[in-house]
Amino acid sequence: MKVYTFLIAGLFVALAGHAAAQTAPDKSATKPATKPAAKPPSMVVPAKPAPADKTLSLGGAAGAASSGGPILSRDELRACLTQEESIRKRLDALQTQRAPLNAEMELINADKAKLATERAPIEAFAGRADELNVRTRDYAARVEAWNKKVADFTASKREGATAERIKTEINREREELEKQQKALEGERETLTTERGTMVVAFNAKATAFDARVNDWNQRNAQVNASAKGLEDERSLWLSECGNRRYREDDETAIRRGK
Repeated sequence: MKVYTFLIAGLFVALAGHAAAQTAPDKSATKPATKPAAKPPSMVVPAKPAPADKTLSLGGAAGAASSGGPILSRDELRACLTQEESIRKRLDALQTQRAPLNAEMELINADKAKLATERAPIEAFAGRADELNVRTRDYAARVEAWNKKVADFTASKREGATAERIKTEINREREELEKQQKALEGERETLTTERGTMVVAFNAKATAFDARVNDWNQRNAQVNASAKGLEDERSLWLSECGNRRYREDDETAIRRGK
């Protein structure tokens, strides 16, 4: 614009000088005629520069400075956009797979807590067994004392009323020992049967639970591996595409199928 203004000002000066030469009187016939004014230069207006292509960045900033190389060509931009769409779709698919896995994990944790509750009575059998063992040892000591009493009585070879009284006490105590033995044996059998039934049932549930956990772990590991690979691919895309500029016109053409 400075050149244009300068040219216009020069034109006004030249035109003013030309008008004065036409209206001024001729004071002397011998005076040479006034030299015609020079023709003003043509007014040249420089063409406006073509607007620069608007550039954007796949990272989101318009006209962002490129730190990853020159502006993407249309083919490079097309490849970047295609890869970005592929990553996004696979990410959506992984999130779809992750949701039921997370819900299933909550159920697994709930069943794990339930199994722990069912295990408690089985572990309580250990206390019951210890208590039974204590009474069994007491019974064994009582039997040993009774056997000694019988041996002593036999060795004494007593007779008469005193001997009959001792014999009666020995027989009565033997009956009590036999009853105690049966009670202890019955209790041990019941304890063993109950514990065995509960252990079998619990082990069946625990085995099924372990299989379920293993299956979940395998499926979760597969999703994690896919997520890791996708994250690596996304990081590579960011380095190769995300920080690169591209022309907005190229994107528009690609969106239109060109």
